[in-house]
Amino acid sequence: MNFIHVCILMIMVCALSAESVNILPLGDSITQGGKANRKEYTYRYPLFCMLKDAKVDFNFIGSMKKGLHPQAQWPDYKGEAFDMDHEGHYGWKTAKVWENLEKWSKKWGAKPDIAIIHLGTNDQGAADHVKEVKEPMVKIINFLRKQNPKVIILIGQLNLNSKGAKMIRPLFDQIGKDMSTKESPIHIVHGYKGCNENPNHKEPHTFDWAHPNPAGQKKMAEDWFAVLKPYLVKE
Repeated sequence: MNFIHVCILMIMVCALSAESVNILPLGDSITQGGKANRKEYTYRYPLFCMLKDAKVDFNFIGSMKKGLHPQAQWPDYKGEAFDMDHEGHYGWKTAKVWENLEKWSKKWGAKPDIAIIHLGTNDQGAADHVKEVKEPMVKIINFLRKQNPKVIILIGQLNLNSKGAKMIRPLFDQIGKDMSTKESPIHIVHGYKGCNENPNHKEPHTFDWAHPNPAGQKKMAEDWFAVLKPYLVKE
């Protein structure tokens, strides 16, 4: 990182620190979670805890406030209620998320300063990953930038090693290379590194080969937080 990039990052940190930071968690079931028969809190809960411990003034935004099962509950953290707002949709494909994004955005109540995107899980078997994953992802990014030209975007690679996940990886890497700007940086987060998706592993990170268990949720949150920290935490 050269001097100019350092200066830009410092300016962005100061701007984000001036008021509450609006964070949009956007994705599918791995973002929504909320199966009532297991602790499917998603990365959102441990990330909430990490941001609170770091004394970041932030606000999760989204049109959703529930998990898959309405009766699913998220625990408080140090006496504070978990911020339930999100834009995760169980079982949805990337194109369907894009098609509904403008409608959902009318319920956000704020423009995102940061978008955390984890999509593609349900597109692994697509016949054309460029058409069904990359192209709608590009449209999602462009829409978010219309909302806020300075939005910081994190795109998570799937925490899987399936054939479909491996086919999607270079598409997201290319998006990061082609679309990241100084004003609106894009970070591609390779959370699959060190992830044990096999639920029979001695230290598994998923319930079922896909949905992160508490250990996997914590790992995802740590991966996101490592990227967010320079923007949000003053040393």
